[in-house]
Order: sequence, then C-alpha cells, then structure tokens
Amino acid sequence: MDVINRNFKEESDMVKPLKLGIIGAGNISKSHLEAARRTGAAVPVAICDPLLDRANQRQNEYGIQEVYADYHDMLAKSDIEAVVVCPPNHLHHVVTIDALRAGKHVLCEKPMSFRADWAQSMVDEAKKSGKILQVGMVSRYQPTVQWLRRQVAEGSLGWVYFARAQYVRRSGIPGWGSWFTRKDMAGGGPLIDIGVHRLDLAWYLMGCPKPVSVFGVTFAALGPSKQGLGTWGTPEWDGYYDVEDFSAALIKFADGSAISLEAVWAGYTDPSSALHLIGNKQGAQLIDDKVKIMTQVDKHDMDTMVSMPKNSLESGFSGQMMAFRNAVRGEAPCPAPGEQGLEVTKMLAGIYESAQKGASVAL
Repeated sequence: MDVINRNFKEESDMVKPLKLGIIGAGNISKSHLEAARRTGAAVPVAICDPLLDRANQRQNEYGIQEVYADYHDMLAKSDIEAVVVCPPNHLHHVVTIDALRAGKHVLCEKPMSFRADWAQSMVDEAKKSGKILQVGMVSRYQPTVQWLRRQVAEGSLGWVYFARAQYVRRSGIPGWGSWFTRKDMAGGGPLIDIGVHRLDLAWYLMGCPKPVSVFGVTFAALGPSKQGLGTWGTPEWDGYYDVEDFSAALIKFADGSAISLEAVWAGYTDPSSALHLIGNKQGAQLIDDKVKIMTQVDKHDMDTMVSMPKNSLESGFSGQMMAFRNAVRGEAPCPAPGEQGLEVTKMLAGIYESAQKGASVAL
C-alpha cells in the first residue's frame, strides 16, 4: 500500500503548478479552486460552463483568465495541461474522454460514472493517451485515513476481514428536482452521491481487494413526497424525483472479506459517518479527527484513542490537488487511478442491479 505524501509547502516549492481548466462551474468547482489557491499546486487558467453567469462568477472570485460556454472550445483553444471534470454525473465519461483525446490530464469528480462500460471506456482512453486519469476520491487524503492505511499496510490490524461503512443523513436530500434527483443524470441517489465516498474509503483502507459479488436494497420512502430535504444544491420544483433516498449493501471480496454499507439521504435515524475496520489482531474506528484502536491485552479489552491533525473537507481537497499535480509531473504514482474508480463503479452498478432483481449479483 502506498501512502500519499502530504507535505504541501515543500512540494509546492519544488514542482511548478499545473495550468488547470475547470469544466463545470457548480458548487463543487469552488472546492477544487480553493484547493488550487491554498496549495499552489495548480493555476486555474480557464473555466467552462454552459451557464455563463455561473462561470463568470467563478472568474471574478478566483481571477481566472478565460471563460468558455463550450468545453470543446476550451480544450481546443486554451493553454491548459490538465482539467477538473465536474459537470453532472451523466457527462463525466464523455467529457473525460474528450479531454484525454485533446491531450489533457484529467481529475474527474466522483462518481467516475454510473455505468461500468462508460468507466471502462474512460480507463481505456487514458491508457491510449498516456495521460493521468485520477478519480476524485477526496476522503483518501485525510490525515486519519493516511495514518490508518499505514497501520493496515504494516499488518497492525492483521487480516481486515470486515468493514462497516455508513454515510447517513437524517434530512439531507440535495437539490430536489434538479439533476441530483434524476436517475438519467445522476445515476442514482445517496448510494452514488455520498455512499461512493464511504465505499471507496473502506475498500481503500482494506487494500483494494477484488470484489466478487454484491447484495443491495434501495428505498424511496421520503424523497418523492419532498420530505427529508437538505440544504445542498438548488431545488427545481418543476423537476422530479426518481432515485432512492436510502440504500444498504453487502459487498464480498475474493479474499473472503466483506463490506457492509449504508448510504442515506433521508430517514428517521441518527446521522452517521461511521467507518469500522475489524481485523483478526485489532479493530479500528474513524471518529472525526481521531482513530479508536480496539484490541486485547492480557485477555482484557483495551481501547486506545489516537489523535490526528484535524480532518476537514479543505484538507482532503488540498491533498487531492497536490497528489494530482505530483502524478502529472511524474513525482509520484496516481493515488486514485481510473482503474480503481472502475472497480468502485462496478460495485455501485452491481448494488443497483441487485436491488432491482432482489438477488445477489456476481461482479
């Protein structure tokens, strides 16, 4: 297991920043632009969005030189070497492939895609082009995650045979009626929106074992009647809701290990972002900026709390931007390559297929 180098300032002094283009000027683009500003890993040169007012707003906020309505024009005309792809989910694959064919390195927002064949085409194009394709698995870069990954890699937990992963909101449906809640544009609801983070994180910490089967269930109990709404995104009340608001799954791997996953936008239950790893030597639980290690000493249960630098959304995006720059410059391997994004996509697609069929699905 490789551990991601997080020495932002020292690396920023050593390697020149990327000339970066942003495709899609929605809310998530701000996280990437702020990461570029904080780390100096990239200089945003161009931004594109068919809603020019939104692109112009980002230009004014971040001093971006060029604004485009059509990303094809940006790819053809702008002096950029890499792009961040962050339009709605159904466009990730085609925009990524176009960018790779234009000779650009790509950081693609999660989910990589909601169809395995589309994700495969993205990986194939990256190999053909020789460019970096990194998937936006931003949780991997948190200090607690990197510390715990080292513990797993060094064998401290033994064989990690089970993980319990949750991303549960009480009332958190984003942008009711917008692309977030339309299956043809988003691919699904909380499973593909927030569950992807917890699934990837558990799988990453376990060492990315090969998935072999999934069993999943999904429910749409509150969303269709406009209950359980959150604050993220902009509602479109003339839109519609045809995705789940609650999902659960069991993913099994070739080495015999498994992940239990819950991803919930809305439900009458306590919110949770818990992640537990259970090994045959020790167990571990991520709790905010701490890791709880559970073991036995002289046949007595013992828990140890290990404190870390504070986790934050900002530290995750900063680490991700640095890692992307380092991979493009050849300073380090890509820490979230398209091949891993493809495996996560296969698991997500399999969960939806299983829920539809009411039976386990082989991967």
